[in-house]
Amino acid sequence: MDLPHRAPIHLVIMDSERMLLDSLASNLSSEPDLSIVYADDDPQQGIRACLDTFPEVAIIDVELKGRDPFDIAAEIHARQKKTRFLFLGRWASDISIEQALRVNAFGFLLKTEPFSSLVDSIHRINRGDFCFSSEIENRVVYNRENHTYSMRGESGLSSLTNRQLEVLRHLAVGQSVKEVARQMHLSEKFIDSHKYRIMNKLGIHDRVELARFAIREGLVEA
Repeated sequence: MDLPHRAPIHLVIMDSERMLLDSLASNLSSEPDLSIVYADDDPQQGIRACLDTFPEVAIIDVELKGRDPFDIAAEIHARQKKTRFLFLGRWASDISIEQALRVNAFGFLLKTEPFSSLVDSIHRINRGDFCFSSEIENRVVYNRENHTYSMRGESGLSSLTNRQLEVLRHLAVGQSVKEVARQMHLSEKFIDSHKYRIMNKLGIHDRVELARFAIREGLVEA
C-alpha cells in the first residue's frame, strides 16, 4: 500500500556566510520533504520571497549583512503570520536571544550544531514546537500560560526597543549618524534623536563608552 504523500516544508534561507549558505541549500534540498524557495544573502529579496510564497520556515543568520535580521522577521510577521522563524548564529548573546524572542522566533540554533539537528528542528518548528541549542535553552524559560519563552534574566540592553538596538548596532561599529541614516533609509534627525534616547536610557553620554557597552553586552563583536 502506498504511503500518503506529505506536502514539502518550504524554506527561505538568508545567510551572509556564502560557503555555509551554499552547503545548507544543497543539503536541505536533498531532504525528500524539504523544498528551498529562496537561499541567498539579500534581505529585501528574502522578505519578498516570504511574502510571495508563504514558506513554513524562514532560517535567518543573526549576523546577516545589509539589514537587521530581527527587523526582517518583524516585517514579515507583521505582513503574514504563516512563516515561523529559526535563527542561526556562530554565537548567541543574551540580547540576540531576547530579540529573537521578541519577534516570535520558534528556534535559535548555534552553527556548531550538527546538520541533523537543523533538519530535526525544521520539522519540529513546522509542527509548532520550539527548538533551541542547549546553551540557549538554559537561558530561557517557558511560560505555560501563554505558550511563549522569555529570558531568565534581563540584558543590560533590555530597555531598548528593537529599532534602538539596530541604531546602536550601527553606531557601535563606528558609523556616523549620517551613515546610519543612509543605511537604514531614515532621516539623520531621526537617528540623532534615537542616539540621545539610547544614551539617556543607558545612562551613557560618551560615544566611545557606548560602543564599549554594546560590545560587552554582545550586541556587536569586538
